[in-house]
Amino acid sequence: MNTPNCYHVCNVRKTRTTSYHPEGNGLVERTNCTIYDILLAFTKNGHQHEWDAHLPFYLLAYRGTTHSSTGFTPHYLWTGRDFRLPADLRYPLLSPDQTTPQIFATKLHEVIRSAHNAARVTLGNASLHQKQHFDRHTAGNAFQIGDLVMQYYPIPPCCTSAKVHYPCG
Repeated sequence: MNTPNCYHVCNVRKTRTTSYHPEGNGLVERTNCTIYDILLAFTKNGHQHEWDAHLPFYLLAYRGTTHSSTGFTPHYLWTGRDFRLPADLRYPLLSPDQTTPQIFATKLHEVIRSAHNAARVTLGNASLHQKQHFDRHTAGNAFQIGDLVMQYYPIPPCCTSAKVHYPCG
């Protein structure tokens, strides 16, 4: 099967963005900013030199947290089921399904589709709410060409090294 047919069968829309240029993909830029904020929150207490050892745990926390915009965890939207942590392996699932792989795949497809539809509705509502919040604090610019303006250069927050500073504003 050639690649374009595979995309069509899997209902995948291929997009192209420039490598090492996150500004070309807003979702990647926003995710990088969120990961930066998580790293900043967890490394404030003098653990700056070991952040990379703890990164998998930070990502676990991120993927298992319900997002206010979607109403679901990223893990649930990706897999169609809740997290199973190592502690959960000690106890069996409440209702083990003894089904064929085809029935399981059909049920999983329906669960993921319904979760994506619900997330789409929630995202629409969140978008309206965010727009209303943005519009409340927005005023038109009264600048003309040639006016003098002041540019703000923020100082990196306390307890962060210069290597970690990334402007996420």
